[in-house]
Amino acid sequence: MHPRTSIPEAVRSVAAEQARVISVEQAKTLGLTTTQLRRYLDEGHWTRLAHGIYLVGPPPPDWFSLLWAGALYAGPAAAVAGLAAARLWGLTAHEQTPISIVLPHSARARADSAWWEFTRRRSSFRIVGSPPRLSVEQTVLDLCRLEPERSAHWVTQAVGARRTTVERLRTELADLQRHPARRQLGQLLADVGQGAQSPLELVYLRDIERAHGLPAGRRQARSGGFWVDVAYDLGLMVELDGRRGHGGADAFRDMDRDNFHAMHGIGTLRFGWQQCQAEPCRVATMVAVRLQALGWVGEMSSCRRCRLVPPRDLLHG
Repeated sequence: MHPRTSIPEAVRSVAAEQARVISVEQAKTLGLTTTQLRRYLDEGHWTRLAHGIYLVGPPPPDWFSLLWAGALYAGPAAAVAGLAAARLWGLTAHEQTPISIVLPHSARARADSAWWEFTRRRSSFRIVGSPPRLSVEQTVLDLCRLEPERSAHWVTQAVGARRTTVERLRTELADLQRHPARRQLGQLLADVGQGAQSPLELVYLRDIERAHGLPAGRRQARSGGFWVDVAYDLGLMVELDGRRGHGGADAFRDMDRDNFHAMHGIGTLRFGWQQCQAEPCRVATMVAVRLQALGWVGEMSSCRRCRLVPPRDLLHG
């Protein structure tokens, strides 16, 4: 670059921390003049992304550059929200646009674009992190409001990844004046509090174990140095896997775990999403039969679906 257009190191450093994005206020605070800024733009070293917001270096901006640009354009009282905040918290890998950004209701309204969607809200919100975003608890509850059918996914994803806890989500929910899925979330948090860490584990807890009167298993139990999805003290382990298949280190760990339990006379039943979701009564029957063989003196209850399944089909595919 020609010496007269060299960019000060302090400016480069701030831009590097913000995915190559800087605001005119930041640049001037670091000593740049309006003449220098105009020259950078005219010579193509910088690109204008929004009023007073610039990309340092050649276009195009990547997703994180757009996220930073939107946050800086919205102002210091704004926060990244929705799926974009979930991406920042590691709850999803998707980098979608428009990027959702919330502002206080008193802030000046911003026009939406293909890159950003601005929303002013009356209720207070907490801004954390860099880039500025909603707290993980507010992010999860916002997503549950927008996608109530995916509440189990967002709650178990956040808790299972140890980004938050059930108690912190309960506290945040209690502080909200309104939430359309409050009752559903209350039961969901109670079930996740029992150890269910995925939507599949919730299905097993609700539609198989609880709906059929099976004894309560211990969830995320430690056994011989291994973690087990559901452990029954009579000597039965249940493993649940919603993935289509996995290999590598995960597969060998699963083998080691099953072999360890087999050596100690403990059986393992494995079920996937299709079995638990489509055939809960059949899964419950298999678990009940095995538990009774191990000494359980109880009886499996019939759920509302059981009457639709011919008895001969409960133990045979």
